[in-house]
Amino acid sequence: MITAGAFLGAFVLITALVIAGVFDGANLRLTHYLQNRGSYGQDLGLGIFSYLGSIEVTLLIAALLGLALFRGLRLLAVLPMAFILLGSALEILGKHLITSVAPGKAFQRFPDILPTFSHNVGRYSYPSGHVLRAILVYGLVLYLAERWELFGRDSSRLSPILVLVMFFVGYGVVYLVNPGHHADLAD
Repeated sequence: MITAGAFLGAFVLITALVIAGVFDGANLRLTHYLQNRGSYGQDLGLGIFSYLGSIEVTLLIAALLGLALFRGLRLLAVLPMAFILLGSALEILGKHLITSVAPGKAFQRFPDILPTFSHNVGRYSYPSGHVLRAILVYGLVLYLAERWELFGRDSSRLSPILVLVMFFVGYGVVYLVNPGHHADLAD
């Protein structure tokens, strides 16, 4: 509970700083710097990673996780999906309450050859639903893998991979500028 409280406190502090516009200039400079050092291959790779935070992929993983773990217990089987849906509801609420305009279309790097999913949950870029869902679902898999040895005795070997997946989903969201929400970008 202490850890959860610390994360909640950090989220509230960061949200207050976002509302105050403290990160606006730094976000644009960081995005511009990262994109100037990138390549089309990086765009493509991060575009694929961004799917790992989409609601479609995270709901599928949560459903498979729930079915695999709680075969006979229907109520428990829906809990992983309920966490993803609750996280997505918090994203929608956050996007309507917190004003953090995404960078303009000039910063858009999501590759045109990849299909996009537009959910139209709001015009604002904070909080990121991709990152929120990635942390929820892959964090849950990480927790269950460690706690219940979900993948056998060597479950701990999966930990660095899941942490990297969460990191690259977050990095991809910053680098690609709000993947999957083309219609929501400001001009």
